[in-house]
Amino acid sequence: MSFHPKHVHLVGSIPLSSSKEVFERLMSALPGRLLRIPDGEPLKRGNFTWFQSSVFQDYPSILTPSYNGIASESEPIRPIKLNPIMYDDFALESYRDFCELREKGVVPPRTRFQVCLPTPFSVLLNRILPAYHAEVEVLYETAMLCALRRIQDNIPAKDLAIQWDTCLEFAALEFADTSEPLPPNYPWAFRPKPWFSPLKEGIVERVVRLSTAVDEGVEMGFHLCYGDFGRKHFIEPKDSSLLVEVSNLIVSAVKRDVDWIHMPVPKNRADEEYYAPLKGLKLGEETELFLGLAHGGDLDGTERRIEIARKVVGGFGVATECGMGRMQKDDLENVLGVLAAVTAQS
Repeated sequence: MSFHPKHVHLVGSIPLSSSKEVFERLMSALPGRLLRIPDGEPLKRGNFTWFQSSVFQDYPSILTPSYNGIASESEPIRPIKLNPIMYDDFALESYRDFCELREKGVVPPRTRFQVCLPTPFSVLLNRILPAYHAEVEVLYETAMLCALRRIQDNIPAKDLAIQWDTCLEFAALEFADTSEPLPPNYPWAFRPKPWFSPLKEGIVERVVRLSTAVDEGVEMGFHLCYGDFGRKHFIEPKDSSLLVEVSNLIVSAVKRDVDWIHMPVPKNRADEEYYAPLKGLKLGEETELFLGLAHGGDLDGTERRIEIARKVVGGFGVATECGMGRMQKDDLENVLGVLAAVTAQS
């Protein structure tokens, strides 16, 4: 392989039991390759936003049957008050471990602590009944921005990186405006029904609101996601065109630096057709592209995907398609081995 990317990006979740264990293992496995390191979203956070159901548990009548187990027609007691979303608590607890290991020399001085936050859209779209989407969005976005404020007030900007996880945005963009049947991998029982229109512009508008709340000096990036339910995407993207379109819209609309964009690459896509739309990617010099083309147990395939992407897009870093929290530990070790093998220490 003629090109060895320098940087590895870790999307978020890691199948280990504590943030300290995550920091130690990742620094050992990927020396000189990580600009940022997440806490691994251990334990109940390992299944993306599923644990956020506790935020709404006092109002089961606003939840879809997938989350409350029953279809309810009763009206919720007003005003609706959400329970704590807890992202700030988890971040500050893990940051203490980060600082401790940095003092011991395990974490290099210039490595940033990466906090991964879901967009409110990804939390609400298929969890909250459509009649309450707009009302609950205001409440949940306020709670998320308050959590972000607390994180930034307690972690120095030079130490911090914020990643916004966009997932159900792509479910909506793929399925909301089509009559095509939902694919077998689709993890919800009904078609996504966004509460605003036009859809693409509304998604970008919401991303801009979130990005505005990230302080100067704090790094910020986006994980663009097609899901990882049952270790599968909810649909395999036909190519990278929608990912490129959304990336360009975000980067052009956000009024601050975007430090990275992460995109998935399916394991079976070693064809130039998947990567060709990347020619139209319009990222500034400050934005690093990370392609999620590393797959455990597939070193040869990962190298082929890197070579094909290199022909189209030039320089980039590498990652997995999604978080690794739903993997077995043996699978994690396989992936870390591939990531180390295809990259060079910086």
